[in-house]
Amino acid sequence: MNEPEPELAWLKKEFKLTDAEFERITKLHEAYLPQCAQRCVRIAALNQTLERLLGQSASVTPEIQQVLAERAKLRADCEAEMLNHFLSVSRTMPPEQGKRYLEWVEQQTFLSGRAMEQLHQSDDSSTHHSHSMAGHPR
Repeated sequence: MNEPEPELAWLKKEFKLTDAEFERITKLHEAYLPQCAQRCVRIAALNQTLERLLGQSASVTPEIQQVLAERAKLRADCEAEMLNHFLSVSRTMPPEQGKRYLEWVEQQTFLSGRAMEQLHQSDDSSTHHSHSMAGHPR
């Protein structure tokens, strides 16, 4: 088996996970990250398209409205998938730890009202996903 990702080691300690619980969470995390990265790439591409269109127009064109709507839908889909992931992880933990994990998630992710882009400000979205529980609690 692959060695667990070092970035998740804090999770095992913080939430007092057994080896089996940690292994299940690591597998969930490994399965989630590629999908998350794909969504991030698509959002970044839409941001570039929007930037290009805004540079060509002094008003909101139907094409700009379409890109805005597509980006909003993709962000909503991304947030829903992320929430599903967090809930799956919490169900893998003992109930009290799962509840505490969800409280932490709420404070550290988009659930607190912070924009997705703020979560990636200094991150390379292809390698580090702070919103996907990769970072140690701050």
